[in-house]
Amino acid sequence: MTIINEKAYKILENSIVKNAVSHFYIFHGPKNVGKKKLAYIFSKLLLCDDESNPNTSCDSCPSCKKIDEQKHFDILHVDSKLVVEGLDENKSDQIRLPHVEEISRQANLGPFMSKYKIFIVDEAEKLNNEASNAFLKLLEEPPSSTIFLFLVNDLTSVYPTIISRAQKINVLEIGKEEMKDYILENYDLDDLKIDQIINFSLGKIEVAETLSSDPSLLDNYFESYERFFEFCNSNISTRMELSQKFSTRFRTDRNAIYQELNLWIDFCNILINNSYQNDQNSLFSNNLLDLFEVKQINLFIFEIIKSISNLRSNANSRLVFDVLSLNLPFTKEESAI
Repeated sequence: MTIINEKAYKILENSIVKNAVSHFYIFHGPKNVGKKKLAYIFSKLLLCDDESNPNTSCDSCPSCKKIDEQKHFDILHVDSKLVVEGLDENKSDQIRLPHVEEISRQANLGPFMSKYKIFIVDEAEKLNNEASNAFLKLLEEPPSSTIFLFLVNDLTSVYPTIISRAQKINVLEIGKEEMKDYILENYDLDDLKIDQIINFSLGKIEVAETLSSDPSLLDNYFESYERFFEFCNSNISTRMELSQKFSTRFRTDRNAIYQELNLWIDFCNILINNSYQNDQNSLFSNNLLDLFEVKQINLFIFEIIKSISNLRSNANSRLVFDVLSLNLPFTKEESAI
């Protein structure tokens, strides 16, 4: 059994039923909500060899099996790490002109074994200006047998002219009850682990599946929360010491720091959600809501997002973390000192 956003799926299914399949879709929504999963499910609907029921996929024909294995000849998955001619090594995380040129070349070759050739562009907001302009030209006269699926975490980062050409599909988080039913049916976990996974995943099915497959990863989440709690509950001197450590780590492993900061945002959202839902069963032994008001937790989110943006803009990492240390609210006890 799989789990998908039913509303988004119905829109795509109806486009096939009504013979109104678009050349270009943008699946947009938060990271890890299942946009890629939905893209491959839609691809199976389009490319399934079993024509007895054209509005469903059989999951057993050669095309469906190859899609499940991500080895189908008529599906090209594109991201910033795809190796293409003219781009031996992409040191940035951008999707660049050679990527779009490869999409164009493949699109003009047409499908090898199916009705359509499908291009799944992951984190398409990473198209740089040159690549975006080249893709717009490709959209002016797209090959009739080609379908482009953009997976986008932040719709505001995509060219408005590109957005205007697409059918937009909003992929939302999964509800807690639906998530719980899915985990119970597919994984052998106790109630405590399931509750922790539901809380940490925040409705993001890909996170829930990862944690359900390897519950030991939950330890990493609790360890990260304790670091966040220590940082928030510290005086300015301790925060500055931690700032130096984060800055040093950032210079050697940026992805680890980005992951840490994004987890801190998730923790804030978990605390706020539980507060609004009057959930008395705290996920954490040390609860930041005992030290800060909800409006202060919201400010944490704002400051951390700002820090991530500054780091991605190549600002001095030590300065970014020092500013974060100063701007995050202090506990009442520390503020009074």
